This record gives sequence, structure tokens and C-alpha cells, in this order.
Amino acid sequence: MEVAEVTTFLAGTTPFDQLKTTELASLAEQISVYYCQNGETVQLSSERLMIVRTGIFALFSDQQTLLTKLEEGDFYGYQLLLTGLADNDQLVCEEDGLVYWLTAEAFHQLRYQYKNIDIFFQRLFSRRLHQYKAQQQHSRFTLKVSDVVQARKVAISGEQTVQQAAILMTEKRVSSLLVEQDDRLVGIITDRDLRSRVLADNLAAQTPVNQVMTAKPHTIDKHAYLFEAVQLMSRHNVHHLPVLDKQQSYSMITATDIIRSQQDHPVYLIGEIHRQTSVDGLEHCASQITNLALTMGKQQVPAHEAGHIITTITDALTQRLIKLAQIEFGPSPCVFSWLAFGSQGRMDQSLNADQDNALLLEKEPVGDVADYFAALADFVCQGLARCGIILCPGNIMASNSALRLSLKGWSGQFAKWVNSPTPEALLKSSIFFDLRVIEGSKGLFNALQNDILARTNGNTLFLYHLAQTALQRTAPLSFLRNFILEHDGKQKKGLDLKKRGISVITDIVRVYALSAGIAEINTRQRLVKLASNGIMDAKDTQNLSDAFDILAQLRWDKHQHDLTEGHEVSNLLDPKVLSGLQRHQLKDSLTVINDAQSALKHRFCREM
Repeated sequence: MEVAEVTTFLAGTTPFDQLKTTELASLAEQISVYYCQNGETVQLSSERLMIVRTGIFALFSDQQTLLTKLEEGDFYGYQLLLTGLADNDQLVCEEDGLVYWLTAEAFHQLRYQYKNIDIFFQRLFSRRLHQYKAQQQHSRFTLKVSDVVQARKVAISGEQTVQQAAILMTEKRVSSLLVEQDDRLVGIITDRDLRSRVLADNLAAQTPVNQVMTAKPHTIDKHAYLFEAVQLMSRHNVHHLPVLDKQQSYSMITATDIIRSQQDHPVYLIGEIHRQTSVDGLEHCASQITNLALTMGKQQVPAHEAGHIITTITDALTQRLIKLAQIEFGPSPCVFSWLAFGSQGRMDQSLNADQDNALLLEKEPVGDVADYFAALADFVCQGLARCGIILCPGNIMASNSALRLSLKGWSGQFAKWVNSPTPEALLKSSIFFDLRVIEGSKGLFNALQNDILARTNGNTLFLYHLAQTALQRTAPLSFLRNFILEHDGKQKKGLDLKKRGISVITDIVRVYALSAGIAEINTRQRLVKLASNGIMDAKDTQNLSDAFDILAQLRWDKHQHDLTEGHEVSNLLDPKVLSGLQRHQLKDSLTVINDAQSALKHRFCREM
């Protein structure tokens, strides 16, 4: 095959499209061409990189699980060239085609000469490694609702009779029906409803379904995690949960479905939490979190999913403590919202997180109202501390009377931070802008969040000062790309992955989100929204998301190691313990942070 034809192909293939024409021609001369037949197994070699020119190739694990399929422009063999380690996988040609073999010498020369090409293959390897683990270890922790229930909408209209409902349940062999009106879910009816609301009340068989159904039932999206369904059903003591797909009825998930799939699932402890009748019981449940974390580590659960699980458990503990407090002190004297800030608000908690919470009240906290919520807040905060979620050193807790305010009070507090921002005030208050309702009124919370976003959206002065706070901490990387180590006060040196990495990204992304009135709180979700709304460049958001995931994974792995060794869980990582590839990824992630801070400064601080 002529060099010119190979050159043309390379010019249109990432990452070689960054090279000049003369460089592409030189590279093409170091490529050999091989014809593969259908059914042929491709041999991996440390002497060459495979580039698919035409055809289709299936990549199987050592257990013959299909991992992916390679087509035109895809690569194979870079994992061996990068690490010297070969996987026990198998590449089989499924459709006759041509492959290009690039010599190992040329591959390594490109990596050393062009940083972007090196980064491309490192990230490609990282994604492949994550994909491989995900498919090799189908973790029960990451099961989605759609993994347990199939698309099966068994529905009835509200005008039909309960006798027709019973007949339909019998025919379809189900214990519940979705009730719809004009293709819109309006309720559900279960076999228990037929017993307790029809037969027990001696109602006629011709009674309309809408008179005995459960109206406006709790629902869950089919893409939600299964443990979220456990949380919802346990919290509200329901056994049937309508499953939605894009707000349309999709199926029904039942307690039986969950038990069948989850009997050996440690996250089922969420259900146990909601059944506890004392703080002692909750403390016992919380004592299982360490073993749960170790199990998640063995199951190769990614850091962001582990954070979601840990946060959901904290939510469940909080919700149950509030219920127990109301049993002890009586019903609340007014509507309230229990708020969480920081990592719990963003749903990215780790094992050493402390409390960050507050109360939003319908009425002003005076007299009996103030006394009631002071007692409730102290009960919950002390209960969480007993469960291992330590008291906040900065006293950002609902037990602090300054953080038990009415809607007017909170609105006024945020107005001060937004309209009269000072570096010191925002440094202490930025955590409050990542807030989520854990228990109580969502309407009250929505009113506050809408008020906050209306104040921050496009507020140049506020965004300038908030951006300045996001520039206070820098990534621990020198001009020559060497790690800058720091002491933790205990004669240990390392990189603080949270303070000098994860939190910096969180701070950067928060500025962009508030500038655009984006309601999402989770950092990864904020980045997706910023990209889709055109607020940030898609490539920049992807880089930040990748850096965030890498840093979070390194911290999660560090926490796993600390637990295994019986050490106190710490965010301080000594880079010497990392592999060469991990150090490379860490440096790239810290470089992404530096670049993002430069862009933030240029965008929000230039005119001031």
C-alpha cells in the first residue's frame, strides 16, 4: 500500500491529525499492513501498536465476555506498550479487514515528542481499564432499577371498576396496577388496596378504581440505582414503586423484586436504618459502613458511585433521626426543611466527612418554635455524631441557632453574601451554595434555592469575589511539573487530594454554575449541564470531569488502604506509592486544575 494512502488515513485519525504532513509521511513509512480474515485471532505484541483500517474486531475477556468492538480508527495493544503488562483478553476478527502495525519505537517516540498524543493514549488506557473492570465485575452496588425490572406497563384507567382491576391483576399475574389518565400516571392500586379498601369496607365490585387507588404515588426513574429504590420504599413504607422513563410509565418495581436481587447486598442496610426505633439501633447500623466500604472496594465500585452510596446512607440516618426526634418531642410546630451542605449536599461524601447541615423554617424561630427545633437539631446532630459522622469543627450544623432560620432569614443571609461579598465572608460561606433538602418540605427548599439562583445569575461583583475564593488554593504542582508536598501536622508529607484537588475543582465549577442559574448541585452533573448549555467548552468540561474522577478515585483507593491497614482515614497521599501511570494521571489532573483556574480568572476577574 502506498505511503500516501496511509498518510491520508492518519491525517483524519485522532490523535495523529495533530501532526504536520511531513511528520505523517515519516510516520507512515514505519507502518506495515496486514490483512485479517473473519474468525482470525489477532496476536498481541510488545513490538507494535495495532490501528484498525477496515473491518470489525471483537475484544473478549479471559472469561469470554464481550468487552467492546473495534472498528476503523480504533487502537489495540497500547496497554502493553504503556505498562509492559498484557491482559488475558482475546481479539477476534469478525469482518475481513486491514490493520496497520506501528512499530513500538515509533509509538514511544511520538509519546515523548508530543504531549497531547501521550495524554490521549494514557486516557484511552484509563477508560479501557475502567470499562474492563466494570464488565468483569458486575457489581451489585451499581445495579440500576432497569437491571431488575423490564419494560412492562400493566395499566388501568381510573374510571374502570375494581372488579376489572382484580380480573386484570389475575390475568397478568401481578400484585399491582398503574392507574393512568390520558397516558399520565395518576395513581396505583394494589392487591392490598382491594382487601383493605374494598372488601373490608364492603364496597361494591363496580366501585371506580380512582375512589380506592393511592393517588400521586412515589415514583422512581428506571436509570436510578437500585439502592435508591430501597431508600425510597423503606423511607415511605411502600411495597410498590412505579418506574418512569422520561416521565412516562415504564413498569412497576416491588419489594419482592428488590429482595430477590438484593438479599446479599450490604446496601440493604438502608432498609434496616429506616426500621430502627432507637439511636442505639442506628449506631449499630452505622457500624457496618466500614465493612460496606471494604466490600465496595473489592467489588471495584468507582469512587463517584461509592460517594453516592455513602451519602444515601447518611441521608437515611438523618431522616430516621428526624423521625425519632419527632416521636420524642411530638410533631413539628411548623413546616421545615432539613438542609445539607457541602459533600452531603453534592452527594459525593467520603468516609471521613463531617456534618454540614441547617434548618429552614416556615415560621420565625421564636418562642415554642425556637425551643422545639433547637431540641430536634441537637438530637439529630448528636445522633449523627454517634453514627460516625463527626460534628463540624466550624459549627456549620443545625444545632447552631444561627443556622435555624425562616425563609426570610435565610434569604436575607444569602442576600448579604451575594450583594455585599467580601473575600473573608465568601471563603466561609461558599459551602452554603451547595445545598440540598434531606427531609421536610421540598417546596420551602425550592423557594430558597430559586431565590439564591436569581440573585447569583449574572451578578458580576459577586461572581468576581466567588471566583477569587476559588483561586485561593492552587494545585500542588510546580512550574516544572514536580509535586509540591505538604505536612499534615503529624510529620507526614504528601498531597491533600481533597483540599488541593477535589475541592478546587468543586469551587471552580460552582462559580460557573451559579453564574448561569444552574440548579444542579453535584459537581459532575453541573459539568454536564454547563457543557450542554454552552456555558463552558465541552472539551474543558470533559477534562475537568476526568480530573475530578481521577482525584476522587485516588482518594477512595487511599481510604480503602487506610481501612485495610487499620489507619485513620486521611486525604493525604504520598505520590511515591503510586504507579508510573497513576503519577502521570495525577500530574495531568493537577495541570487541568491550573488551566481551569487561569480560564476562571480570565472570565470572571478580568474586568474588575
